[in-house]
Amino acid sequence: MGHRADRHRLTIALAGRDPDAPEEHGRTLRADFLRLLSLGVPPSRAEMILGSTSFSGWRGDDPAFAQACDAVSDFAAPYGHTGQIRLTPARVARFLEALGKPKATLAAAGATPAAIYQRCRRDEAFAKAMGEVRALARS
Repeated sequence: MGHRADRHRLTIALAGRDPDAPEEHGRTLRADFLRLLSLGVPPSRAEMILGSTSFSGWRGDDPAFAQACDAVSDFAAPYGHTGQIRLTPARVARFLEALGKPKATLAAAGATPAAIYQRCRRDEAFAKAMGEVRALARS
């Protein structure tokens, strides 16, 4: 067992939890993933480093984890990964909701202008929904 694993086990035990419980493994993987994002490592590379592809699934299943990933990535942007953020269904919904409100911003949805324009070009339903929301906002 490596130094990092020993440190995780000790930390979990000091928190009063069983370090051998299966859910603790997932918790430490999530913490390691967030740590890598905070260092500016792109999400795909963080998955590769940690040898797991379950993070995108966790993002979809756990809104708090998704929010933490977004916050850490936003914080780390000046220090590393500046790639385009994927427009997930949740981000699309947030964007369309924010678009209908006065002073809507792309930041509210965690999206970049490039991501929105690319999505409009390749997703006719998204472009239509965006047009409908804009029309409602103007009326």
